[in-house]
Amino acid sequence: MLGQPWPMWSENEIDALKLGYLNDILECREGYGAFAAVAFAHYLANKVGINSDNYPMYFRLLESGNRWVVDTLVGSKEPSKLFGSIQPNTFMLKECFAMLTAWKPGEVYPKSLEVMYGLLTLCYEIPEEGYRLYPLTVNDVNNLGKHLDKTRDQMEPLNRIVLSVLDRVAGLIEPQKPLPAREVQDVALQANNIRGKFLDMTKRMNESIPDILLVRGDYKTSEVKPDVPKLDI
Repeated sequence: MLGQPWPMWSENEIDALKLGYLNDILECREGYGAFAAVAFAHYLANKVGINSDNYPMYFRLLESGNRWVVDTLVGSKEPSKLFGSIQPNTFMLKECFAMLTAWKPGEVYPKSLEVMYGLLTLCYEIPEEGYRLYPLTVNDVNNLGKHLDKTRDQMEPLNRIVLSVLDRVAGLIEPQKPLPAREVQDVALQANNIRGKFLDMTKRMNESIPDILLVRGDYKTSEVKPDVPKLDI
């Protein structure tokens, strides 16, 4: 209607609008969003670089599981060392286990998992310190171990790093030290149990991990390729 005043926008409303679009981009649900997420990942990785102020955005991008986004974030770095310059903390471990729990085996780009397990390797280098940051449960250990692929060799990069993390968690029990609390023992024994079932060719993974957690997906069937627009320059 003529003469109707324009709506007044507050800064908070504008910020909420921007955040809504950014969240949509980071989810990489369609080609243009994936393209924008790759561009944002390129900006973070090459213009800014990972630091103690922005690493949560790296987690947010990794959560998408999008191959092109992850490749851009990691660049030429070794995936397992992406977070190597950041002091491990409870937030990081919670994010790791949330993603490992949400993703089915095989459902996410393997390099995303290598980043997560690389961080866990660092956090549990001294198992007791890692446990103090994040008192993981038996269920967490199951979700950690479910990403092993018994159809592949133990030296396959992802299998190798998962086995390494399980070995460190199993180190919560050491022969020369007093036994820890019962819940800590349960976590360590389950990590050792999963590792043993994987390495023993006569055993099956569902002898240590519930079947429901071992249902596999295939990231290649659902990945969203960036839709690169044609620019007239």
